[in-house]
Amino acid sequence: MRTSREIRKEIETRFGFFPPFYAPAESDPQVLENLWQQTLQAYVESPLPVLFREKLFAYLSRYCEAPYCLVCHSCALRPLGMKGSEVLELLEALPPAHGAIDETLARMETLGEASGTWPEPGSALEEDLFRCCVFLFVQQTQVERCRERVRRLLGPVLYAHLTLFLAYVKSCHLWVEAHPELSFEEDPRAREHLGPLLREEPRLGTFFVHYGERVRSEREQRERRLLEAAEAGHRAEMLSETLRRQTHALRESETHLRLALDSAALGTWDLDPVAGALRWDTRCKALFGLPAEAEVDYATFASAIHPEDRPRVDDKVQQAFVLGGSGEFRDEFRIRRFRDGVERWIASQGRSFFDARGQAVRLIGTVMDVTERRRLEDNLRFLAQASETLAASLDYEDTLRRVATLSVPVLADWCSVDMEEQGQLRRLITVHREPEKVRLGNEMHQRYPQGQEEESGPHQVLRTGVPLLVEELTDEALVLYAKDAEHLRYLRELGLRSLLIVPLRARGRVLGSVTLVRAESGLRYGQEELRLAEELARRAALAVDNALLYREAQKAIELREGFLQVAAHELRTPVTSLKLNAQVLLNCARREAAWSERLVSHLTGMDRGVSRLSVLVDELLDVSRITSGRLVLHLEDVDLAELVREVVERIRPEAERVGCELRLQVPGPVVSRWDRLRLEQVLSNLLSNALKYGAGYPVEVALRVSGTQVLLQVRDEGIGIDPALQERIFERFERAVSDRHYGGLGMGLWITREIVTALGGSIQVESAPGKGATFTVALPGREMPGAEA
Repeated sequence: MRTSREIRKEIETRFGFFPPFYAPAESDPQVLENLWQQTLQAYVESPLPVLFREKLFAYLSRYCEAPYCLVCHSCALRPLGMKGSEVLELLEALPPAHGAIDETLARMETLGEASGTWPEPGSALEEDLFRCCVFLFVQQTQVERCRERVRRLLGPVLYAHLTLFLAYVKSCHLWVEAHPELSFEEDPRAREHLGPLLREEPRLGTFFVHYGERVRSEREQRERRLLEAAEAGHRAEMLSETLRRQTHALRESETHLRLALDSAALGTWDLDPVAGALRWDTRCKALFGLPAEAEVDYATFASAIHPEDRPRVDDKVQQAFVLGGSGEFRDEFRIRRFRDGVERWIASQGRSFFDARGQAVRLIGTVMDVTERRRLEDNLRFLAQASETLAASLDYEDTLRRVATLSVPVLADWCSVDMEEQGQLRRLITVHREPEKVRLGNEMHQRYPQGQEEESGPHQVLRTGVPLLVEELTDEALVLYAKDAEHLRYLRELGLRSLLIVPLRARGRVLGSVTLVRAESGLRYGQEELRLAEELARRAALAVDNALLYREAQKAIELREGFLQVAAHELRTPVTSLKLNAQVLLNCARREAAWSERLVSHLTGMDRGVSRLSVLVDELLDVSRITSGRLVLHLEDVDLAELVREVVERIRPEAERVGCELRLQVPGPVVSRWDRLRLEQVLSNLLSNALKYGAGYPVEVALRVSGTQVLLQVRDEGIGIDPALQERIFERFERAVSDRHYGGLGMGLWITREIVTALGGSIQVESAPGKGATFTVALPGREMPGAEA
């Protein structure tokens, strides 16, 4: 035989916890084993659909005298997707009477014999099956026809599992009734889901409190019918005694549920709008800071509401009394507790009841303290706003100033930020709502600066990286901390009450600290505020670290640009000299017959290579000028048509070398104010690209005027460009093809775009793989006669 410990371990493995349901059997391994095996066979390993099974268990538990099963299995419905209102609707449904079950059986009769499968979940047939199960469980007579119909519908296997499950539910009811010490408050399902269910549907709490009355009424009606039909007086006496016993047990369960609702921090209230009477239960009075014996009325309630919320709450109460409206009251508002004046957030819900004349006669509801939830929501909003602020700038000093300003008064009455600089702390900012207080704080900081030798405060946090929390700064503590009488005067005048210092830590290094102080608000810091401040500091430190990295990156970029500029200038002189010498040698070789054709070919190749090297050096210079904002345009009247012809003629030998026919469509003069050299560079880059990627195919150059816009197009019939890459080719060091097959720095089109943009124009490409590419440059120009419309 297994030990209780072994059985408990198996139960915990299957459920993920040990339900208190089994606790009374732990002292007897045999009883625990039997109870667990019943659960396995009838419940855990049952082939019945989980949602159907849990709904049926919860509903049938209405008839258990102890509330354990009702509450636990109602809570089990929430993770299966049921809302509080749906659970309440299920539990409030009346059991089927004899006449109603006849209609249900008649509908099922039309389905014929068993299919051997369970009905479609949520179908009308499954709902009818649910009614039959309740009827079989509740009714004691005339159930044979219902039992036979269910057996025919499900077949012998599923029917056996269903009857086993119903028997198991009854066994569970008997078990919990025999052990009244069982408390659903100890069950993890209730602890996790009861509160959310009650918040979703407060009337569910009322049902749990009064379900005994409802079920007792149902029992009374059913037993009355049985009494009327009974032929023997002793049977009536037995039924009456059973009813009395169950009534007493249900009343006791109501007491247990009332205690459970109290532990869930729910208070109840009952308002009579006609007489003006208001009744609060003990829990409700406790929430408002009143003793249990205190007398209350509506004026008492109104006086506790925060003045800013009072008109809204009163208006919603009055709306709940309007006939034809929803009849519901629902709001969250602030109160100031009578006992200590502490401000709390309260959530209240209620429903009105009307008499036959349509007059509201009662408004009943519940209250719950939701201060912690509201505080959590406020904290999340604060952190979201802080994150937005931190992301708005890469100037970390400005960012930290904004965060400090944001922290007052949400998280502090005072906020100061200190940054570490070469082992010293520099006070970046001090924030308070009153400028005079800021002046006083800065004055004290200047007269009594903190040194590295300080054993507390920001320097301590900087050294250790551990936050400092002083929940209450007493006058005795200020006396011990003060350096002299004047320093103590400053501290007292500032009114410091509670202190919190958190480090700004990023990548294992403490960058500084944030000091938060509570003063005139009278509030105190605790562990919750510490967690919030640490999260704020973590995000701020990350933003500071990113800003510092960005600053370092900018410096590196500046150094790189400076190097490129110097390198390009230094390379330009020897490259120019080399090109001149190559051209002299080439000219001599072409004039003198003594030079072989092979040598002339080598010299020609060298000349082209030097020309290409010169272009690359110029590109490096342009990169430096553009990225540093030093691209200067020299505007003059330029005939773009003439310039296009010149560039095409100059590049024609290269085109012939790669087998490209240059086709020109250029109108008469097209004159406007442009930079001639830069436009020549644009056209040269586009033509060089066309010859490179369209070698062996014609290249067309077209120029036309449309109003005040001049369009320059270069079209090739080469390899084309994938649409997904067409935006990238205009970026630095980007290309649409492998650099193994096509040389270059990947800078030409980027420089071209920057020049065109500087001239107030735009450039775009139309292309597809294998269909060539058309680059169109649009430039602003003068309106010319005969231009295209």
